[in-house]
Amino acid sequence: MRHSTSYIGTFYTGSAGDMLEIETIRKSVRAINATARATYKNRKQYLEWIGSDEEPGSPALYYVKCQARGPRAKHARADGRHSRAYDQSLPLRHAERLDVYVYEQSR
Repeated sequence: MRHSTSYIGTFYTGSAGDMLEIETIRKSVRAINATARATYKNRKQYLEWIGSDEEPGSPALYYVKCQARGPRAKHARADGRHSRAYDQSLPLRHAERLDVYVYEQSR
């Protein structure tokens, strides 16, 4: 059981199908954000048109985060760094797998 409700899934970098799936997720989030921005803009214009003092409220926007997974020490040494250099965060270029999350942006 994952602790994060934002977790979408694990995808393998060597799989073209998995990489296309991540691109589909990114495009979907982009479309959701575009719709939310357009709705916000239309609501704001409508409220101005009717002369209301009401604020439409900020739209909920989202972003996709890919977290690299895989061996860390061998890549750190290959990059000329200490073997523990990538303990907290593995660069995406060295990932064997990617855990994908969709988060709501902070307002």
